[in-house]
Amino acid sequence: MLDDLRLFVEVSRRGSFAKAAEDLGIGAPTLSKRMLALEDKLGYPLLLRSARGLTLTNHGQAVVDEMADPLLALHTKSETLSTLEAKTFHLLCPQNLIIDPLYDALQSFQSQHPDIQLHVEPANSVALLSQKRFDLAIRVGELEDSSVYQKQLGKIAVRVVVATEIATTQTLFLPFKASQLPATDEWRALLAQFSHVSYVGDITLVRKLVGSANGAGVLPMTEIAALAAQSQTTFSYIGDCQFIRSIYALWPNQRTPPTYTRDFIELLQMRCQELDYLQGAVITL
Repeated sequence: MLDDLRLFVEVSRRGSFAKAAEDLGIGAPTLSKRMLALEDKLGYPLLLRSARGLTLTNHGQAVVDEMADPLLALHTKSETLSTLEAKTFHLLCPQNLIIDPLYDALQSFQSQHPDIQLHVEPANSVALLSQKRFDLAIRVGELEDSSVYQKQLGKIAVRVVVATEIATTQTLFLPFKASQLPATDEWRALLAQFSHVSYVGDITLVRKLVGSANGAGVLPMTEIAALAAQSQTTFSYIGDCQFIRSIYALWPNQRTPPTYTRDFIELLQMRCQELDYLQGAVITL
């Protein structure tokens, strides 16, 4: 009804269906029918139609006096919605990725858009995205939520690594659940080499345990790169088994991401392309 009321105000200002229809880009017959329907909804006539043109009824004049200014102001305001830009940006991301290999992309985005208020939630949880507010999410591995749009950014190889000084350890730390591991005979045989297997629900914590020579760990190359860069200890792989986990950017609501989301995705892609281990390469130890 609000749109029809605005059309009525526009007709009243021009005194002609033909002139209003021309200015508004609406067929005159269609406009006339919408005015008749509006009068029917309101229960009283708004316009007196004659061969000389249109004049307002008393009710029509009262509607114009009461509604013209707010309706036209609302219409003008609504036309700006298509170019309205949000001032906040909500990012969900794995802590280990955004703190280290993808940090440059985050920093570049903030530099390019200094007026944006970033809300960053660094967590490794794979909770359903439908339960979160976000503009962009970074996820690694198989996706459980198919209600969002996605783009693959890269991929990460995963292997078993250990400090060389304890290469014969019987302790293995797993940051992945059994359902996230390959169901192959090779992996079953590799895991069977360890008599003590502990599930640790944080990749960075597994990296620290491996770095402190507490045992071996199943780790992605992002964490193995951090081990090699930050520790004086030497490390080696156990076995030849590996699997690949894909990195995805995810966003809600529309197939083509909004401007800020698209900018962030492009920066993430560039960063993934700069690092071989974010394209599936295995780091030489």
